[in-house]
Amino acid sequence: MLNRLLKPLLGLAAVTVAVACVTINVYFPEAEVKDLSKQIEAAIMQRAAEAAPAEPAAEPEGAGGGSADLTVERPSVFEIALGTALYYGLGASPAYAQGDVVAPPEISNPAIRNIVQSRAARVKELNRYKASGAIGENNKALAEARNLNSLPLQQRAAAQKLIREENADRERMFKEIAAATGTDLSQLPRIQQTYAETLRANARPGDWIQMPDGQWRQK
Repeated sequence: MLNRLLKPLLGLAAVTVAVACVTINVYFPEAEVKDLSKQIEAAIMQRAAEAAPAEPAAEPEGAGGGSADLTVERPSVFEIALGTALYYGLGASPAYAQGDVVAPPEISNPAIRNIVQSRAARVKELNRYKASGAIGENNKALAEARNLNSLPLQQRAAAQKLIREENADRERMFKEIAAATGTDLSQLPRIQQTYAETLRANARPGDWIQMPDGQWRQK
């Protein structure tokens, strides 16, 4: 009698243990997310550069009162397309050197394009606060206040507002990246970690970045 009762219980226990040991692996397209993060950051930098006022060209030495022929030949559409293909085919960094002619990457997602435009409008101001050490890039791909006490009171409020607006755009962006890559929303932390790698790689010398282990370093 006792044996008949124990057998079902032992069988149920074995099934419970087996189920507990099953690991559910959720696919995460890391390479695709990484590539898209590079494209987005490259597009943001390009839009910001386009919006920046052009610096007046320096007058050539010895020009005197005469006019010098300063005609610059514009690259053809084919040359721009070829340069872009080589740019991404060789895995180049999305940073733009001054004077380089590089076509911005084509991002087809309308929501991401809107976020790119919105974030591009903040690049100049955000970089100014980063240069002062007041704002850094954390390991969740979000802008974070680091040393606002060094700023005048009025600028502290402006910096905090900038951080809120920038991070609101970034959080929407992470969800759009998930949708674009078919990634489950439960994987948002991994999207942020992957995106943070791109932000660390793109950081300018002197910017503060948070490493995956939580430590802050000045690049």
